[in-house]
Amino acid sequence: MGSDPIFWGIVLCALAGGILLGRLWQHQAVESARRRWPARWNLNARPLFTVHERALYRALRPVLPNHLLLAKVSLLRFCQSADSADAKAWYKRLQALHVSMVVCTPNGVVVAAIDIDHGGGKGPSRAQKMKEGVLEACRVRYVRCAPGQWPQPALLASWALGAAGEATEVRHRNTPPDPLLNAGDQLARKLRERRAERASRWSESSFAQDSFFAFDSRLDGSSTMPPVLDDVVPEASALRPPPSAAAR
Repeated sequence: MGSDPIFWGIVLCALAGGILLGRLWQHQAVESARRRWPARWNLNARPLFTVHERALYRALRPVLPNHLLLAKVSLLRFCQSADSADAKAWYKRLQALHVSMVVCTPNGVVVAAIDIDHGGGKGPSRAQKMKEGVLEACRVRYVRCAPGQWPQPALLASWALGAAGEATEVRHRNTPPDPLLNAGDQLARKLRERRAERASRWSESSFAQDSFFAFDSRLDGSSTMPPVLDDVVPEASALRPPPSAAAR
């Protein structure tokens, strides 16, 4: 009986089944512990900026007064798949990638991404190459620097935004605000938000509820240019006060 191949086959199958059941039980136990409500909240708050990020933020803030600076931003927040069929694959590729800081316009359009490189002179990793390819495809300027090794204040704006971005910054800095354009921009922004809400209703799916899967129109919020006056004048006229009785 000890040399019967059928007997040994049954033993091996039972052993394999036991190992498989043990692995399945271990996986379920880990998942259950992960979902369980914590008995102790053993957490501490910490600053969002590192020492070097805080120093870079303080250097950039005075030279970019018309832009917003955000720290530790995931690529999923400002990059998305151009095809809904590839959204899940790109989500998996990008979910672990982030940049140290982004420069964006007041309406949230990212124009530049900055990384503080702590690699110590090593060659670019696969994640770094993926990040560079994604930002190039999305036409977002990408610059890197060693900790504390960014340019002097006189060159910082052109380093962060490029020559075109620096010219835009100077033009905005020297141009007084136009109340009519501001009112029209608010109306146009509200219309864009409503269109985006209607366009993103399909995102209620089995995917994680993340804005990465809410496909925005390429015409809504993707331009840093002010709205066309022809589009906002009809609605801006509603803001004008009615003629007074004396005028009548």
